[in-house]
Amino acid sequence: MTRSKWFLHAGRSLEVRDHRVMTMLQVWIYEDDRPLAMHATVSLRDAAAGLARGSDVLGQAMERAIQDVETGSFTLASALRAAE
Repeated sequence: MTRSKWFLHAGRSLEVRDHRVMTMLQVWIYEDDRPLAMHATVSLRDAAAGLARGSDVLGQAMERAIQDVETGSFTLASALRAAE
């Protein structure tokens, strides 16, 4: 099951989603249901181990993605130009 979180940035409605690829989960930023950029990866092993300890590693990675976009430390400028 895919997890997602919506947020607003610079007047745009963006979404951060996980996407499973083989043995990892990728954290992507979307706009209008189109992928803009991949932010991070989390191994399934790390995600499962985190849940066993009571820690949501994937949720933390998704929150970091939102925070990085909002603070400007992860820019979507090149991805937004490519999507236009």
